[in-house]
Amino acid sequence: MSGKRVLSHAALGESIMLGLLPLLGVLAVNAIPLVGVLWFGWSVFEVLLLYWFENVAIGVTHATRMAISTRTNKVADGRSTTTFFALHYGLFTFVHGIFVIVFFGVVGGGLTQLTGGLIGPALAIIGWQIAFLFIEAVQTDYFKERTPNDLMFEPYPRVLALHITVIAGGWLISEVGAPVWALAILVGVKTLCDLAVAAFFSVRRENAVAALSALRKRQG
Repeated sequence: MSGKRVLSHAALGESIMLGLLPLLGVLAVNAIPLVGVLWFGWSVFEVLLLYWFENVAIGVTHATRMAISTRTNKVADGRSTTTFFALHYGLFTFVHGIFVIVFFGVVGGGLTQLTGGLIGPALAIIGWQIAFLFIEAVQTDYFKERTPNDLMFEPYPRVLALHITVIAGGWLISEVGAPVWALAILVGVKTLCDLAVAAFFSVRRENAVAALSALRKRQG
């Protein structure tokens, strides 16, 4: 009996840790632009460019997530669904990137303020998205019972909300002269949005894990 309790407590601890990792990762990744703003004097354009790159990394890892789901669940049309997502999301993100470069880089003069210090933060974002993909894949048994169609639109609510929040905020900040405090508030708002989305999907993953465990018990 005590052995079962130890295993139960260990499983509970592991579940809590895996649930907290996405939230901790969100905080760590969002600390990067905050540090850039407060200590390295990043401009509005540099912050928005890094956020745009984050959306690109999300799209690539989500397409990978759909490809894994196709293989795990043996979905016949999974590849075409993944391709459609890549094209649709890619076009959406491409237009967003053009908007950021033209309005904040060219018109706003942000291109002249680039310091070349975004490479490290960009690599950190890539690393986090890969780690997040691995965590979610392990938690849901490589997306078992989650088909590409189920995964198709998951990134869009977050990305659309952040597009509106970040771009509108960036425009307002540019209008008032891009003070440091305004940029810090923008980073804070974006962080809160990310935490809310991460918490929502963390609950969904826990429900998926519970459903898979129940299914295994029935089969056993």
